[in-house]
Amino acid sequence: MACAAGATVAIVWFAAHGQPVTWGLVVPAVILTLVGLADDLRSLPALSRLAAQVGAGAVIGWAAGGGWWIGVGAAVAPLVVNVANFMDGINGITSLVMSVWGFTTLAVGIDRDLPTLTLLGAIAAGSALGFLPWNAPVARLFLGDSGSYLFGAIVAAGVVIGWSIGAPVVLLVAPLTLYLVDTGVVLVKRAIRGDSLFEAHREHVYQRLTSGLGLPHFSVAVGVAVLSAAMTVAWLSPTMWVPLVSTVLICGAYLAAPRLLSSRLKLGAAAPRRAE
Repeated sequence: MACAAGATVAIVWFAAHGQPVTWGLVVPAVILTLVGLADDLRSLPALSRLAAQVGAGAVIGWAAGGGWWIGVGAAVAPLVVNVANFMDGINGITSLVMSVWGFTTLAVGIDRDLPTLTLLGAIAAGSALGFLPWNAPVARLFLGDSGSYLFGAIVAAGVVIGWSIGAPVVLLVAPLTLYLVDTGVVLVKRAIRGDSLFEAHREHVYQRLTSGLGLPHFSVAVGVAVLSAAMTVAWLSPTMWVPLVSTVLICGAYLAAPRLLSSRLKLGAAAPRRAE
């Protein structure tokens, strides 16, 4: 809710200085934040949360131009909101990744003279960085569902509106690549095994690195943010092969990290110590 308060201040300041505010993007973020808060206070049925996400996404699509964009928004919002929620499991990870997304979107908005993207990027970066000291390296506050839903709604709005007005959508998606890949791989594995997709688990890469191998939360969070930033920068290349190869290598290294580090730690533990 602190992040939502910060976002409200930014919107009011933006409007007070004569800048256009697309309320069709603001209202869905408010709705999803309140849905997340209700889920924090008392668990809501999954179907109710999904319905709210689809409805909010449809409003985003309507604000982006209506027509088929309504369907795009209805599909993108639940995807991004749930990915943000699934991946917000260790201290600092979402604050850092959303900072990368926010600064990227802010830069795109300024470069292309797109006030809506400028506002959304500033809100994401400012809220995430303002929250970070309270959440990492030692957590005193947590985003909860209300916070992850808020950031998910902001990102969904940025991606859909950016796509609809011709902004480089790959740059708006690139900071979330590891979030999307990690969540997608876990859901596919659980679906193949016949496990419930709605039950809590600790199968994400970042969870295996922290809970399984004992790495510090903040170190893993910083690593994910740095890799996300690297992939985003790679997409600035004028040649397509550079970002594609970079993305494949980074995602592959990230997914393999728990196994590679586990083998290295086992070898280190098994190696005989030198006599003193």
